[in-house]
Amino acid sequence: MGGARVILGTAQFGLSYGISNEGGRVGRDDVAGILSLASARGVAALDTASAYGDSETVLGSLAESKPFAITTKTVPIRADTLTREDVGRVAEGFERSLSLLKRSSVDALLVHDAGDLLADGGERLWNLLESFRRDGRVRRIGVSVYDGTQIAAVMAKFPVDVVQLPVNALDQRLLLDGSLARLRADGVSVQARSAFLQGLMLMESSEVATKLPRAEAIVERWQSACEAAGATPVAAALAFVLAQPEIDHVVIGVHSRQHLAECLTAVETPVALSWDAIACNDPDIVDPRRWAS
Repeated sequence: MGGARVILGTAQFGLSYGISNEGGRVGRDDVAGILSLASARGVAALDTASAYGDSETVLGSLAESKPFAITTKTVPIRADTLTREDVGRVAEGFERSLSLLKRSSVDALLVHDAGDLLADGGERLWNLLESFRRDGRVRRIGVSVYDGTQIAAVMAKFPVDVVQLPVNALDQRLLLDGSLARLRADGVSVQARSAFLQGLMLMESSEVATKLPRAEAIVERWQSACEAAGATPVAAALAFVLAQPEIDHVVIGVHSRQHLAECLTAVETPVALSWDAIACNDPDIVDPRRWAS
């Protein structure tokens, strides 16, 4: 089925998330419908986090979430030094996540902020994650990253099972710098997020001009390339990510059952584009952390 390589992202279930989001967070009944369709179309996993508002609570309250494997993330600390007290907060946060999700275990637990592993005392956090795996409450442990520098630094210190990272047809940095190839060579499972660049790649030109003016030209170039290839931006965006052999799964966030159906149909749609010509090297455009400034 088309959903086999798709992980359903759930940030929209607990937050008003994404630059293109105009409808706010997804209602509980709509979440149930999305989950039912996802299961029927072969999607087997959900991605959530303690930082995603009420997402874990919503998932735990719905019987429709039960068939799915779940990836969740640690409470971010974001300190130069991780103390025992900080690691205790992470442990408490994970216990709370399990309680909210109504699970005794999850498939994967990712460090939400890679800086927590790289801080002084980061080995304390790693030891905690390993204890969760030994206890059977986590099958795999890993990290969410933003760039190749973080990937190299984490991999030099910790044998992670899973890395979640941003990649899309505009943001090809981790492909071009060899990070994806190195992760594959080390046997690390790769989950790609930001396939639509938080929805920026799907927005109308007038919306982009208002919300992120410096991206208007590159988004117009991207959408013109899609039109010339006879592909929707959704289909083209997903085709690029899934064409990368180093990527095991793509995390997709949706705002409705219809939106999910469109994405899952797009996953099965072949698209031929000159991907090299589309890549954007401007971090002010491809890194959402820089948009606010």
